[in-house]
Formats: sequence, structure tokens, C-alpha cells
Amino acid sequence: MSRHPTVTVAVRDAVDRSFIPSVEALRALQGAGAQDPVAVHRGRTSVRRLRSNVRVLDGHVEPLPSLRGELGWAGECLGMVRDVDVLSSRVTAAAHGLPEQLSGGGAATVALLRAQRRSAEEQLRSAVSSSRFRDLVDELDLLVKEASSSSDDLEARDVVGPRWRAVRDAVRGLDDLPSDEHLHEFRIETKRARYAAELFSPVAGPRGDRFVRRATALQDALGVQHDAVRACDWFLGYGGNDAGPARACGWFAAQAAAERDGLREAWRPAWASLREPKARFW
Repeated sequence: MSRHPTVTVAVRDAVDRSFIPSVEALRALQGAGAQDPVAVHRGRTSVRRLRSNVRVLDGHVEPLPSLRGELGWAGECLGMVRDVDVLSSRVTAAAHGLPEQLSGGGAATVALLRAQRRSAEEQLRSAVSSSRFRDLVDELDLLVKEASSSSDDLEARDVVGPRWRAVRDAVRGLDDLPSDEHLHEFRIETKRARYAAELFSPVAGPRGDRFVRRATALQDALGVQHDAVRACDWFLGYGGNDAGPARACGWFAAQAAAERDGLREAWRPAWASLREPKARFW
């Protein structure tokens, strides 16, 4: 039996807190948002939150079976832009430390990423102006409307409990020296648990706030390591014929690899904090 009293939140309140702001973030992209890095980041986060939390509504409303797949498509469109933005920030910061003989290649790499950003932005603008994206937003609006009229409640032990067990299973599956792929899976499960817990923030009190805060810290620690993994892969995968950018990408790859490996154990203190019983509220 749980040591904590049952924590419940009305479905309509969960929708107001999580679903409606996320749908609005996607609707904002239909304007000029595709050009704004902040709007793109907010849209990508909203898609991830919607994909994770739409499962919570099973049994309370009936979302289309294709909804999660369509959200996945939207996330891929947003991810192309966001990934280039993250890489560009990394290269711009690292370029100041480039050896002088690689400076030209570094500038060329920045120019290459800018060109990729323009291409990804164009694809995103095309996606968010398409009938497919409009249909997705319309379907989300219908889902929100239906869920907002529900008189059902969500129980934290039923919603957050399974997500927490998935996090624990992910940790138990890690090797002594965990692979990048397994750490990424661990991060995804942590993120899902955090999104589920956020639905109960208005009613979960200090324990709920503590769990969300510590889950966010763990997710961030794993996320920085994952960013270094993605950056290293991109630099190593550079296939241009120009020797200048190729050498600079090799230098950037070495930096990203060192950061990737140095951060492979950095998540453990955050996990030790999150796993404490006092961090749970269900």
C-alpha cells in the first residue's frame, strides 16, 4: 500500500495545464514561428509532451489511433531545425578556440550550418502550412474539447507510477559503463515520468515539486551528454570535399567526443537524488 494519500487531478484540469498550452505552441508555428528558435524549441517540447501525455487520456477520451504518429512527424520536422540550432551554437562557441590554421575551415563550417538551417526552416515552413499540419492541430483541438468536458479524475499512482517503474527498469538495464544508446533511452523514460508528474503539480504539493525538479535535473544531465553524442556524429559524418571544413570538423568532433565521454557518468548524482523515497508523491 502507498504511504502517501491518493493524489488526483481532474482530467479537464490536466488538459488546461498541459494540453492546451502545447496545442497553442503548435498553432503559433503556423505564423512566423518557424523562423524563431525559441518558438521552434517550444513547439518541439510541446510535441514531445503531447506524445507522452496523450496516453494518459486512454479510457477517458478516444484519440485517433494515428495521432501519436502524426505528432511524431511534426516532431521530426521541428527536430531538423532545432538540431541545427544546437550544432550552430556549439560551433560558434568552439570556433573561438580553433587553431589559427583551422580558422578558415571553422568559418566554412558555420556557413554550412547556416545553409542547413535555411533549408530545414524552409521544410518546416512547408510542413506547418500544409493541410496535414492543419489537420493535426484540428484533431488536437477536438481532443482538448472532448477531454475538457470529462468529469473523470486521474490518479497519480496510475499515471506516474508506471512511468517511474519504466525509469527504474531503464537504470537496471545499464551496464557499468553505459552506452550512449542506453543513456538516451534512460533520458526518454525520465522525460516521460517528468511530463506525467507535471500534470499533478497543482495538487501534489512540495513532494510533487521536488520530483519534477529532480527529474528535470536528471533529464538535463543526460541531455547534455546526448547533445555531445549527436554533435560528434554530425562532425564525423561530414562528407564534403573541401579539406578546410573537413579538418575543422575533425577538431570539433574530437572536442565533442571528449565531452561525450566525460559526461557519461555525470548523471549519477542526479539519479541518486531522484531515487530517494522522499522525491515521490504517489
